[in-house]
Amino acid sequence: MISRLLPTPKNSALLFGPRMTGKTTWLKSTFSGWHIIDLLREDNFQIFLSDPSRLRKEVFAAREKPGFLGVIIDEIQRVPSLLNEVQSLIESDGITFILSGSSARKLKRGGANLLAGRAYEMRIFPVTYIESNNYKKDFFELDSVLQFGALPKILLSSPAEKKRILKSYVGTYLREEIHAEALVRNLPSFSRFLALAAESCGQEVNFSEISRETTVKSKTIKEYYSILEETWIGTFLHPWKKTVRKQLAGSPKFYFFDNGVTNALRETLGGVLSPEIRGLLFEQWVIGEVRAIISYAELEGSLYYWKIRGGSEVDLLVARGSAPLTAVEIKHTSNPGPRCFSGLNSLAEEYPGIGRYLVCNVERAFDNDGIHVMNYRQFFEELYQGRIQGLCR
Repeated sequence: MISRLLPTPKNSALLFGPRMTGKTTWLKSTFSGWHIIDLLREDNFQIFLSDPSRLRKEVFAAREKPGFLGVIIDEIQRVPSLLNEVQSLIESDGITFILSGSSARKLKRGGANLLAGRAYEMRIFPVTYIESNNYKKDFFELDSVLQFGALPKILLSSPAEKKRILKSYVGTYLREEIHAEALVRNLPSFSRFLALAAESCGQEVNFSEISRETTVKSKTIKEYYSILEETWIGTFLHPWKKTVRKQLAGSPKFYFFDNGVTNALRETLGGVLSPEIRGLLFEQWVIGEVRAIISYAELEGSLYYWKIRGGSEVDLLVARGSAPLTAVEIKHTSNPGPRCFSGLNSLAEEYPGIGRYLVCNVERAFDNDGIHVMNYRQFFEELYQGRIQGLCR
């Protein structure tokens, strides 16, 4: 099993993440011996859906057994009404719960009790570079991650199996299951939207253009993106808006949580990826890794990109409140040229003290007029250890 970097909660917690990111595996290995209720099982789902009070009886029975430590409820979003019982058991009886879910949408939109102040919220992501490197020497392969992604089951499968699993993932889960959960009513239009969203990943989102190409109202397109965010399938990266001297430009960009899912939607799991596509996938992957490491290392910071009218742009800006901390340009190259530094140099005119990094494929790190140039391996390790300028623990 690939060990994960998630911090182990000391009290009750909500663990969110897309399907197949390893939530159940991590929970079972980390909380061995805990009482588990799996709501993906149809019998459990039907029992608790019809009678949420059954949870109290089951928990009290489990508590009487030797070695009882707490309760795990897997896929809690399937029966949101259980959260009221969970809160009562936490407050009145001191029971510790770890709850997992692959959709915050059903919980939030259904007005579910999200246990504010009573449960620590956590995220799980695809397997990171650091986790892969810790698992086995030379296990990590960048080309494979760019093409097939880094879901745990994918990393441990053959190339032919990777393709089958990913095709099934986008065909069954992203289309049929989201439809079955009543998150969308028009499955064909949602399928067209998914393909276009994957084609335009990492680019500024033009809702009107996608609306025209899918013949779906712009309001519905925005709702579709909201579904992807709230099921953890992807995330918007918004342009940084707080500026003193320069007017910023740009619409939000959207990044999927995993390259394999992106390529399955684009139907590019086979064959050779073009240099342009590899560059976009490398950017998406690095941003996802930064998001995961910030979460796992419990660093504070929100992610943006930076762009000014006239074209200067930086792929990733980490800010805390109104203060930009760290700027990261991402290039899939081993020989960065002057254009790779232009956005970071422009940014420094407005924020002279900000930490600036160019993350690429160079063999050895070096500085270029205050810009730290390093390969992705070193950058991720430094980030996790809290040694990146502006993002220290």
